[in-house]
Amino acid sequence: MNKISFLFSGLFLIFLVAGCEKKVGKTAPVVAAAFTCDSIKYASHIQPIITKNCAISGCHISGFSSGDFTSYAGLNTKVVPGKFKLRVFDSPNNPMPPSGQLPQAQLDSIKCWLDRGAPND
Repeated sequence: MNKISFLFSGLFLIFLVAGCEKKVGKTAPVVAAAFTCDSIKYASHIQPIITKNCAISGCHISGFSSGDFTSYAGLNTKVVPGKFKLRVFDSPNNPMPPSGQLPQAQLDSIKCWLDRGAPND
């Protein structure tokens, strides 16, 4: 290898290393969504969760012996006495929905809504 090739290779390596940024230990900034319990509404947050996970064929629909969750009124018959909270949050051996625990964000929304008195808003 001649001296000029060696010099250019060395300069290239220096520029390559100098242009790299060490990313170890750096994390992207976390942008928190504005989440307050007051922002959780039945119609826009809770009802879609219930419709997708509870008021499905073979479960909490019209005529189902354990309650009809296709409407606020039907769901509320289980919310008021605490049965809904018990099954969703406090029954590790027989949780609802039976397909598996809901994602934490959905559980947080439901808990907020319940803690606010489960309003029909």
